[in-house]
Amino acid sequence: MLNKIKKEDVRYTKMYIDAFGVKYSHRTNPWAIAWWSAALPGFGHLTLGSYLKGFLFMFGEILLNLKARINLSIYYTFIGNFDKANDVFNERWGLFYIAVWIFAIYDSYLLSIEQNKICELEEAQEYRYFQKMHNSLFGMTFLNQREPFFTVFLSTILGGMGHVYIGQIIKGFILLGWSIAINYYSQTGHLVQKFVLGKEIYLQNVNWEWLLFLPSIWGFCIWDSYVHTIETNKLIIEEQRYTYGKKKGRKSLDNLPSSTTQENKDNSFTFLVGKSKQSISLELIINSFKIHGIDKHEIIFLDRLTNKKRETGDSIRKSDGISNFNGAICGATVLMLFGTMWGGALIPGGPIAIGLAGFLLGALIGYLIDAYLVGWIRAKLNWDPIKGSNPVEGEVLIIARVNSREQHDYVTKIFMEKNVPYVGVVNKEELQSLLT
Repeated sequence: MLNKIKKEDVRYTKMYIDAFGVKYSHRTNPWAIAWWSAALPGFGHLTLGSYLKGFLFMFGEILLNLKARINLSIYYTFIGNFDKANDVFNERWGLFYIAVWIFAIYDSYLLSIEQNKICELEEAQEYRYFQKMHNSLFGMTFLNQREPFFTVFLSTILGGMGHVYIGQIIKGFILLGWSIAINYYSQTGHLVQKFVLGKEIYLQNVNWEWLLFLPSIWGFCIWDSYVHTIETNKLIIEEQRYTYGKKKGRKSLDNLPSSTTQENKDNSFTFLVGKSKQSISLELIINSFKIHGIDKHEIIFLDRLTNKKRETGDSIRKSDGISNFNGAICGATVLMLFGTMWGGALIPGGPIAIGLAGFLLGALIGYLIDAYLVGWIRAKLNWDPIKGSNPVEGEVLIIARVNSREQHDYVTKIFMEKNVPYVGVVNKEELQSLLT
């Protein structure tokens, strides 16, 4: 085995895999975590991996919200019916709600800061612990790369499905259960059916207490599933870098004789070079080489880890604290909430149509603000952002030494089967020039 480090051998562990899914720590923006806790207490803890806290906060928030009629009071407030808002609000339950709401925001914010510290200490260790899979009577759980936008699609259809798809079973079923409950009691399916068929939606029949939960949980499921798909893909890259970086394989290439020696003249060899993305296919290629007796091979990582991110418009595919995706989904959630309340009452079109329009408009506005305005402010004030982890996509050079035409054809075949772009054939001197 390349990585023989046991969990007990390290002080800080980054990840854990069992029958209930993949659990890991990653850097987060404390303000983004606080925002989601404000949207609905429990969300911030769920994205940090504190599933028990998250579930209890969600349960308490929804229970107290319904008892105090918070959502109903918010609805009447934002359509201008202040007397009705005061009449429906229950002060006795509302005081408990405010206490839970404030504490959830505060606790998740502090937890995010502490987790960022732990991540930094974990990455600085000489030895680190990674898992690839867990197999038990309950099934097999393993790290695997997923497509982020397909995860978003699943979460858009029904919150929680995207999380189950990426292996976060506990969080997925918590969100799936609440998504089903909110959709059922708010009659969202019935409202969507009327919207699609062009039928009129009567506002007096809408259950506003449950419907106003929808923008928050829908936006959170989309955002969190996307972020954790990216983070899971990055975790696989990080594990491969650590595992194969610890392997002293380059000696097997560097210590080879030059082309001018008698050994090379008697037994000529060349090197085949392919370029590949880091994925499970990389390990399958290495395994194929070993089976076929090609023991002289090397993996060269082309892009090294970097935390220098001061650009005003960072990539939307980053998710460690300075992602424009944060701003887009936060904006979408806010305007969807207002669109749902105003649809039909103040703006013609009904809560579904105006809510969806608000979601799209909010996503655009939030993205532009986060990408340009906030980025410009960061650059002007020279603020240091949250440190990011490794790149989303890693590239490697796969170098294999071949001694015969048979090995040459086999390596070429493997490269073609695994969709590895074939760079070319080099000799020892050319390889040394390439590595330097």
